[in-house]
Amino acid sequence: MSDIGKIVANLQDEMIENRRLFHKTPETGWFTFYTTAKIAALLDSYGYTLKMGREIVDVNSRLGVGTSQKQQEAKERAKALLSDEEAKYLDVLEDGLTGVVATIDTKRHGKTTAFRFDIDCVDVTENASSSHRPAKDGFISTIPGQMHACGHDGHITIGLALAKALAENLSEFNGKFMFIFQTGEEGCRGAVAMEPTGFLKGVDYLLGAHIGFQAKVSGGVICGVNKFLATSKFDVNFTGKSAHAAGEPEAGRNALLAAAEAALAMHGITRNSQGVTRINVGVLRAGEGRNVIAPNGYIACETRGETTELNDFMRQKCFDIVEGVAKIHGVEYEITQTGGTAGGDSSPFVTELFYEAASESPFIQDDKIVKNFDFGACEDFAHFMRAVQKQGGQSGYMMIGSNLSAGHHNSCFDFDEKTLSAGLDIFLRASYKLNGN
Repeated sequence: MSDIGKIVANLQDEMIENRRLFHKTPETGWFTFYTTAKIAALLDSYGYTLKMGREIVDVNSRLGVGTSQKQQEAKERAKALLSDEEAKYLDVLEDGLTGVVATIDTKRHGKTTAFRFDIDCVDVTENASSSHRPAKDGFISTIPGQMHACGHDGHITIGLALAKALAENLSEFNGKFMFIFQTGEEGCRGAVAMEPTGFLKGVDYLLGAHIGFQAKVSGGVICGVNKFLATSKFDVNFTGKSAHAAGEPEAGRNALLAAAEAALAMHGITRNSQGVTRINVGVLRAGEGRNVIAPNGYIACETRGETTELNDFMRQKCFDIVEGVAKIHGVEYEITQTGGTAGGDSSPFVTELFYEAASESPFIQDDKIVKNFDFGACEDFAHFMRAVQKQGGQSGYMMIGSNLSAGHHNSCFDFDEKTLSAGLDIFLRASYKLNGN
């Protein structure tokens, strides 16, 4: 245990280098070809056994996949940036089946501890001014309209450093370690496609983390994040019939009115006494012309709930409303699920584990440790967390404190790179407490 600080210090420069590499090459959702291949090549070199493609992604459960053309463009771009040795991993990724699950076995009896790190970016154009550190120091995003504006480049980096540290000190541990590098966290569409493949079976502990959010000061940490909101994200397309608005309005079937009425009714859903619920219709598009009965209508919606059951309540109410307004206006409709994840709370055992590890870490200040905090938002990790807890395991999530240059998903987002060492240190100490021999 006394060597953890030294191990972390020896990996600091490498972590900064990796973070900046991934920051320069952001990829969204199911387009993370370059990122996945890079991660896979490094994990392979550390001695991990890899699972990729259909082994870890259920094709029929994917949401928000994107077009085949965009996937091919992303794959070709990745191939041009990778070495031949790295590019060999692209074939198994097929049409966006990205992400990696890696395991290493100490060959000594013990528990299985898993870690989850998200790898995708967001659709944000990065600020190119000299006041923005990535631009000034030469690691700004090279892909227009895409940016690691949520810290996932830091999460990848911490995960890879932890995997390397464990592999290089494997004789000090028992049991098995699993690393889940997950795509599609943004939009909550990755975990729901990965979990059905069953790789989580037998996992005793699942740990996760995020840089920043409510932990906004470097040297701080929130050890137990609770009240993850469950969410459902879906699109509704209404199809009606066009007609002249003055000459023959009775011949038309107005999809615009159906979409508008659905949006209003959804926002009027009665709140639930069992806990927090949310609804938002973020987009409404409809119609073709001023004097034409609108034959089309589209709304993009999301529901949230303090528990999975509360979110299910909200989602079903929305679906009932869509069906009702469609009948009223005589239009057809199609609902497309684009994302979703469970709700839940960190296991108290894992909260205590992170608290003990943070209390021992030289990178964390005691007066900046928060033991529990209600998230009040959604995170795809919760889907994995709930699955592990349902099978009798323990799972929890922490927030690693960091001074941020701007809020998450902002074009000026950047974090204090000292945060990487703090995250690695806590995870490594937690690993010793769970699997150390």
